[in-house]
Amino acid sequence: MKLTLALLTLAASISAPLHAQRYEATQTAERITLTDNESIRAVISPAVGAELCGLEIKFRGSWREILYRACDYTPIQGWTGRAPWLWPATGRNFPANVKPNEAAVGSSWDYQGKRYPMPIHGFARDLPWKVASVNATASGARAVLTLADSPKTRAMYPFGWQLTLEYLIAHGELSIEFRVRASAQNTAPMPFSTGNHITFRMPLVEGSDPLKTTLQSPSSIEYVKNGSAPTGEKRPVAYDPALPLSRTPVGQAVTLGGYTKGIWMTLTDPAGLAVTLQHTPSSLPPEVCLFNMWGDARSGYYSPEPWVGLQNSLVSGNGLIQLPPAAEWQWRLGLTALDLNARPRRDIPAR
Repeated sequence: MKLTLALLTLAASISAPLHAQRYEATQTAERITLTDNESIRAVISPAVGAELCGLEIKFRGSWREILYRACDYTPIQGWTGRAPWLWPATGRNFPANVKPNEAAVGSSWDYQGKRYPMPIHGFARDLPWKVASVNATASGARAVLTLADSPKTRAMYPFGWQLTLEYLIAHGELSIEFRVRASAQNTAPMPFSTGNHITFRMPLVEGSDPLKTTLQSPSSIEYVKNGSAPTGEKRPVAYDPALPLSRTPVGQAVTLGGYTKGIWMTLTDPAGLAVTLQHTPSSLPPEVCLFNMWGDARSGYYSPEPWVGLQNSLVSGNGLIQLPPAAEWQWRLGLTALDLNARPRRDIPAR
């Protein structure tokens, strides 16, 4: 009887909020949910690349899901949405004798005389991650997840490594720290690029005109591409002040760099909901995409992907972090939402 009671108590503690005040953290077999009951809720799927699979904002008293397809994992044709992590590659990679426009040819790269397959956007998004901890305190709700190399990953990427993702909900903000640690047993620097393919529902607020949603970001250059690979050419571009999504390309990636006023991008719905993404890498390569915009607002989604990378980076060498053995690289991302009609708009701070 005592054993049965103890097991029931344990089962209840797993599904119950770990801190039932402003901040809550819950864990089930499939999901982790972090909540600031005043403003924001994040749902994480450890088994599917530790991706963000739900993001709700409390807007004018009601919770609104703003991620495209959120935790709907029903198979579909086309883009599946949510917010997968891209590592150790962003985009596709094409060795010298493979043409970028040959759609039937898989992505791959060469290292020390051997060719390795490399899925588009890498493999971290397709693997199950381990949950290290989930907790909530009076100062926030947090989840930490990890992924390490294996024989399966070494067949694509011949290095030892560990990734750590730390999600934190606190003070109305979702902040994420992405850490890459290279194994001390690696015999050379470990090359990688990384990103997140976060995709927002359009419109952010039901009933708005998605084409009147505006995009603002202090980029100064666009990396020109030939199909899926950069050509090496750059051209000036300006999204500050903001432009409506009706004036952005449809279904065509716009690869942005040249950030000198902080690395951020804001989507603002006509109803007044503004969502801002900011990110800060611990180091940057000289030629690098920091946002890769892509989507189709008319079809209900838009993705201002934060990147530290470049398409074809493992082949070209551009947009790559080169991490020495036993070293660690850190990337911090932050997401906030603001009701512009509830308080005066202020400038986005440079971070």
